[in-house]
This record gives sequence, structure tokens and C-alpha cells, in this order.
Amino acid sequence: MKKIVRVIALTGALVVPYNGVAQANDFRLHDIPSGPAARKAFEEMAKGHALPEWVRGGSTDSETVKLAFDGNEVYVMSGCKRHDCIAEKMAVIYNPKGNIMYGVFATWDEKTSTEKLIWLNIGGGEESMDGKTILYAALTGSLGNHPGAFNYK
Repeated sequence: MKKIVRVIALTGALVVPYNGVAQANDFRLHDIPSGPAARKAFEEMAKGHALPEWVRGGSTDSETVKLAFDGNEVYVMSGCKRHDCIAEKMAVIYNPKGNIMYGVFATWDEKTSTEKLIWLNIGGGEESMDGKTILYAALTGSLGNHPGAFNYK
């Protein structure tokens, strides 16, 4: 019985929210619809773009990376279309303090070997240069391999 209580206590500790978001490695792209603040930031970012339904909760995800960006602690999440990761991918930077999200949606055309990127909520601030670098690194896997190389304070 003690063992069960300890497991439940430890499991509960892993999902304690941080401003509506679980700790970095527990909160992933497919979890965004379950976090009201994150969902609102996602919908604001996606406004005006026809994104496939899988980006709103049906993705296969990579591990979330927490890093410094534009003076804030942010979460970088990425995922892809289930059973067809090469065809469609997405990455987002989520700043829970400012409740703002930036993203990129990528499609791959196998016939022409062409990748198309749709940048989401990218304006003229830090997100237009360093943010794009982080987002593309998340899509390619470079961010997961070298997370310390992408801290932009």
C-alpha cells in the first residue's frame, strides 16, 4: 500500500501545472488543447491559417525543450502527423508568462523534394530571427541534440 501511495504522489508531482502548463518534459504539442491559456495562445497564433486537425491534439511529439528566449523562459514543442512524419511537421515556442506562441508548420512534397514552411505569428521582433532559428532546429531535431546552443537571453 505504501508503494502505491508513493507512486501516486510521484505521478501527481509530475503534472503540477506551471501557469496552466505542466513542467517542460510533461507538456507536449498534443497537450495544448488541454491547457486553456496555451490553447488560447495557439488559436491566436494559428488565426488565418488552415492547419490540419492533427496539430490540435493528434500529433506524435518530440520531447519538449525549456530554454531562454527574448528574456523569458519558454517551451519549445514539436510534433508531426501520426504515421506520416515526413509529410507534415510543426514546432512552436510557447512563452507562458506572456501567453504568446510562435510557430512553423512544414510540409514535404516527396515528388519535388520541396519543403514548404508556413511561419505563424512571426512579426518583426526577436521571433523573426532567433525564433525562426529555434523553430527550424526543433523541426530538424537539432534542438533536441544541442539544446544548450539555443538559449537566447
